[in-house]
Amino acid sequence: MNTKRCIAGGMALLMLAGSVFGNTVHIPAKPRQEIQGESEQPPIKEVREAFPAMIQTEFIEEEELLLRAGTLSIKRIQMDDAYSLSDSIWADSGSDYYFGLLNTEEKKLYLNLKKQADRYMTGTEPFQTTEVNRNGENATVCILPLVSYDGLSTAQMKKVFYCFLYENPQYYFMRNSVIYSENSNMMTVGLYEIFADGQARADYTSQFASQLLIWDEQVAAAGTALEKEQLIHRLVCDEVDYDEQMAADDPDDKQMSQSCISAVLFDKKTVCAGYAQMFTLLCGRAGITCVTVTSPGHAWNKVRIGNVWYNVDCTWNDSRGDDTFFNVTDEQLLAADTPLQEHVPSEEWAEAAPACTAAFDPQAEHEAAETANITAPEKMPDTVVLSSAEAGTLSVAFEPMEGCDGYTVQYASNGAMLPAELMDTEDTSCVIGGLAGGNAYYVRVRAFRWNSKGEKVYGTFSKKVKQTVA
Repeated sequence: MNTKRCIAGGMALLMLAGSVFGNTVHIPAKPRQEIQGESEQPPIKEVREAFPAMIQTEFIEEEELLLRAGTLSIKRIQMDDAYSLSDSIWADSGSDYYFGLLNTEEKKLYLNLKKQADRYMTGTEPFQTTEVNRNGENATVCILPLVSYDGLSTAQMKKVFYCFLYENPQYYFMRNSVIYSENSNMMTVGLYEIFADGQARADYTSQFASQLLIWDEQVAAAGTALEKEQLIHRLVCDEVDYDEQMAADDPDDKQMSQSCISAVLFDKKTVCAGYAQMFTLLCGRAGITCVTVTSPGHAWNKVRIGNVWYNVDCTWNDSRGDDTFFNVTDEQLLAADTPLQEHVPSEEWAEAAPACTAAFDPQAEHEAAETANITAPEKMPDTVVLSSAEAGTLSVAFEPMEGCDGYTVQYASNGAMLPAELMDTEDTSCVIGGLAGGNAYYVRVRAFRWNSKGEKVYGTFSKKVKQTVA
């Protein structure tokens, strides 16, 4: 465990709020004190001199991306089926709350990014690189393989990036950086160069996994979800120190302060983004729904306990040495802000960050089962219509279902549907070919949603419909 800093003479501890969407500033925090009786430390109110802009989300637009890589289709976002997340030990480590709020095309981009990141997490392939123009100078940067965002606006692409980055802290080598081309609707994510060598990265991943497993065992031994959350909060605050020496002029963020890796390995020093990402990661691995939220100069968490959302700010709690900002409402958190409005979420989270309105009662029951973020669609309406105008084909049409990502059409030449063939479609009509003319076929349809591993979560089939093929 790291020894915590002691600040003599009651001087304020500076919190360097890691920038996520805007400028980074220094915000004063109260020194550590022993909490005795019912005394409370006052909220953080003083404001010191704002420092120059530091690390923020880097968006680099290039007319042409010079890549040593293949690309996915740029005609339409296609699901990358060449890699499956189903068997990955890392795919469940984050959250899926933001993912569940995305539309189908946005989910495709999210899943394609996740598959590319997971490849690097589980393999030893060296990072790909590209040349970019950064502030008028050429720079070589490490990147994920290029993916398409065709069919989405640039604003939607950026939203998906934010959701993906802050919901998947297990992919520790990702930077807060996007390189994209509006000419081709292609994009990629910047990566930390220190992990470019595949074997060295595998060694870091092994160390990363070993440390997480130690903490996982401690958390698993806790009883309730609330007790697990309390232990995770204590682990984050005990294990991590705030990094007051973050380099202000390093666009590559070589200290990796925006990644949870800076909080888990190396010197275990980080800024608010690292605190928040570590808390998200440990909660996700414990089965607790937790998300990272950011403002232009700060990052913190929203966590769901018993289907009630609360705010947790590990950075501010660690600097104070207490749990003042543990499981608090939005109103309570905003009341502690300085004029810099540290806890006013950036516009990217306007329709994503959950509201925290219920006051926390530590004596209340918090064990209600959490609602799943990705649920199965409802039963498909029994409105499937078949026709056969051309020899050997069946035309299938049905009513759309709101909130699903696609449909599976099942057909067979017998009412038992054994054996049966399957066809997936995102449209509400399709044509089945290659059938035997003059024979009767049975058809039924069900809707599905993707989960954050790219697996289909199915609803219930409609009734079977029978049609003789021309």
